Amino acid sequence: MKLSDIMSHMNLAGYAEIALAIFLVVFIGATIWAYLPSNRNRFSLAMTLPLEDGIAVSTRHTFDADTLAIAGTKNDEAMQ
Repeated sequence: MKLSDIMSHMNLAGYAEIALAIFLVVFIGATIWAYLPSNRNRFSLAMTLPLEDGIAVSTRHTFDADTLAIAGTKNDEAMQ
């Protein structure tokens, strides 16, 4: 008996289908979570992190022009 005969009789195709179903459920769940309106502030904060120079920003920060101007002014004062 060859190894290919043993593997073909093990019926392993079901595991691939189960893994695909689990992947789809997780992918759809992550996509829905990412587009929830409650995560908008979290992602807007993460979006600006690479552009900041050591400014301490709270996790519940909302971004508008006035707040960003104040944060920039504080950063400029700290560097002088």
